[in-house]
Amino acid sequence: MLPLEPTNTDKHTNKPITRRKLLASLSAAGVLLATGAGFTGEAQAAVTVPVVNTNTWWYNVKDFGAQGNDRNDQDDSPFIQAAINAAAITGGTVYLPAGKYMIKTGLFLRSKVHLLGAGVEASILKAGLVNMQMVTCSSQVKQASVEGLTFEGIGSVTSSVTTLVERGIHILESSFIRISKCLFKGIANGVHLVRSEHVTVQDCSFISILAGTSVYEGYGVTAEGGANHSIQGNHFKSMSRSCIQLTAGCSYSLVAGNVMEACLEGAITLSSKLSVCMYNVIKGNTVTAFGLIDKETSCTYGIRLKDACSYNHIVNNSVTRSTFAGIQLEAVDNAGDDRPYGNVITGNKIDTSVRGIAVLNGTVNSLMANEVRRVELGILIDTTGEGNASIAKQNVVTGNSLFQCSTSAVKIGSARCQSNMVHSNSGFDNGAGLSDSGTDTVTVGF
Repeated sequence: MLPLEPTNTDKHTNKPITRRKLLASLSAAGVLLATGAGFTGEAQAAVTVPVVNTNTWWYNVKDFGAQGNDRNDQDDSPFIQAAINAAAITGGTVYLPAGKYMIKTGLFLRSKVHLLGAGVEASILKAGLVNMQMVTCSSQVKQASVEGLTFEGIGSVTSSVTTLVERGIHILESSFIRISKCLFKGIANGVHLVRSEHVTVQDCSFISILAGTSVYEGYGVTAEGGANHSIQGNHFKSMSRSCIQLTAGCSYSLVAGNVMEACLEGAITLSSKLSVCMYNVIKGNTVTAFGLIDKETSCTYGIRLKDACSYNHIVNNSVTRSTFAGIQLEAVDNAGDDRPYGNVITGNKIDTSVRGIAVLNGTVNSLMANEVRRVELGILIDTTGEGNASIAKQNVVTGNSLFQCSTSAVKIGSARCQSNMVHSNSGFDNGAGLSDSGTDTVTVGF
C-alpha cells in the first residue's frame, strides 16, 4: 500500500505543502514493509544520516543535506539518494520541498518508497549531465511511486545509436509503480517502461519533449514489453515523436482520456514484430487541433498500429486534422503473421485528413460505427507491396457515418483485398459511396 495522497486542496496548486498537512496525510503509512536492496552504479549516498522520527516514516531530503537552490556547481543527488535509502528500510515517503534540485547522478527508487514533491513547478529535479536516467526503478522494485515533481532535462539531444539517452523516469522489470501529477519538460524522453507490469502514469504533463536524430528520443511514454499498464488523463504538447508508444509485445494495457496536441509524428503508436501487442484498449483519447494555424496539422497519424498488433480495441477516440490518417493499421510487404489482426475500431471521430481510417495488409479487423468527416478517403482497405503475403482480407466495414469524403466514402483498393465485407454505412456529400477493386467483396448498401 502506498502512502496516502495530499488532500484535494493541495493537488492542483503549485504552492508548497506544509509538513503538518503532509504528515496528516500519511497516517496510514505504517503498514509499509521493508525491502531496501542495493543497486550497482547509483548515486553515492551522503555519509551523515540525521536522526529521524521513525514513527512517521517521513524523510525530508533537506534533512539529509539537499539544497534545492538551482546551483550548477552543486549536486543534490547523493543527499536525495540517502533519503531514499533510509526510507527503504521501513518504507515511507521521501519529500522534496519546493526548490530546484540539481542532480548529476541518476537516482534509484526503492520498493515501497513514495517520492513526493510539493507540486509541479514547485519541486523540480534538474538534470546536471547529458543522457541521464533521472529516476530509475530496477531489479524488481515493487510498490513505489513518484508524485508532484517536475523533471527538467538538460535540453541537449543526440545522434546516439544506443538506448542510453536522457529520460525522466526509467522503469526496468518492476511492478506496481505509480507516477502521478508530474511534469516532464525540455527533456528527450518522459517515462520509459521496459518489461514491467502494473505501471500507472496518470495526470501528468509532457511539454516540449525533444529529439535529435536518435530514434530513441522524443517520446512521452514508452512501454516496451510488459503488461497491465494504465496511461490515463495525461496531457502531451509539442512532441517530437509519439506521445504514447506501446511496443515489443506490450499487452493488456489501458490508454485512456489523454489529450495530445502539436505532435510531429503519430500521437499513439502500437508497433511490434514477433511478439504481438495484444488486448490493449485505446479509449477516449483526444488529438486536438487547438491553437494550430491554417493548414497546420496536429500529428501525422492519430492512432497507428504497425505489424504484429492483434485483438486491440480502439474505441471512442477523437482525432482532428492529422496529416495522413486519423487511424491506420498497417503491415510491411510480405509481413506474414506480423500484421494487424482481429482489432476492433469503433465509435471514433475523425475530422480532416487524407484518410479517415485505413487498413493496409490487415486481416479480420472490424471497423464499426465510426464517424469520418472532411477527408479524401473515408475508409480504405488496401495492400502495400507486391508479394504473395501482401493481402487485406476478411475485414468488416459496417455502420459507419461518412461525410464530405472527396474521393470515396469507402474504397477497396486492389484485387489482393479478398472477401472483405462492406454494408450498412451511410453519409452525404461524398465523391462516391463504395469504390470496389477487391475480390469477392460482400456488400449490402455501400
